[in-house]
Amino acid sequence: MTRLPFALSVGPRSGPESKGDPVPAALSSCESASYQALNDYFDRIYVLTLRRATDRHPAFARALAGLDYEVVYGLDQAELDLADLEARGLYDDRTARRVHRYGRGVTLGHVACVLSHALIWRRILDEGHERVLVFEDDAEPIPGALEHAPAVLAQLPRSFELAYLGYDRHETVTLRRRLDQAAYVALAAVRLIRWTPREAMNLLPRPYSPNLRRAGQHDFTHAYALTAPAARKLLAGQTPVIQNVDTGITRLILRGELEAYVSEPKLFRQRGTASYVKGEL
Repeated sequence: MTRLPFALSVGPRSGPESKGDPVPAALSSCESASYQALNDYFDRIYVLTLRRATDRHPAFARALAGLDYEVVYGLDQAELDLADLEARGLYDDRTARRVHRYGRGVTLGHVACVLSHALIWRRILDEGHERVLVFEDDAEPIPGALEHAPAVLAQLPRSFELAYLGYDRHETVTLRRRLDQAAYVALAAVRLIRWTPREAMNLLPRPYSPNLRRAGQHDFTHAYALTAPAARKLLAGQTPVIQNVDTGITRLILRGELEAYVSEPKLFRQRGTASYVKGEL
């Protein structure tokens, strides 16, 4: 496996000095218990940001106050060149277009995003962590939902590899979506779409426990948990980069290669809509 030729840049540790320290008194009792449960459950908690995203740094410091996290500075598309990344074997445009449903390549911003998450995936393996929690810098807790965090963690099976604590798409399973899925399965059986029948069958989340569902096709990676086996699979699937970070995760889920779950309800949401990945900032 090709190693990423970038050093992991980590900011100072934030939040309580150790997992046993109490969270700030400013938090409600439910938020305090939930954040402490996250601190206790995960070996590491990371917040992924860019050095120039200074507008977001105070916001996530407030939103995640009480979590024992480390800031990781990712790769900025403003400092990268897509052709150079391809020449260095970090991006494969030909394969990216082949696997995309509409034959499109990956934009520079999304390649930088994948490589930034991959820094954390590599660190999990290099440092021997078993399970970690990753936030992007626009993540914030959903009022009234965060209190379910201890229950979500308690219901995660020992075999889990990835869990979305925040996500988009297919939050609810409607009759229309089930009918669409049935159509996709039929089309996949005669190879009229790029999904296989198995992938089409896995598009929608499925019941698992009161606060968890088996993951289907979901968007966003602003709040997700993963284990060392998941990190290994994600690195293998994105070295070189061939898909957006959330699409690459979904690809493994739909193929049945990643044991993944979504929390019910969602615990974290994205703050705002402007995107550094899309070059809007």
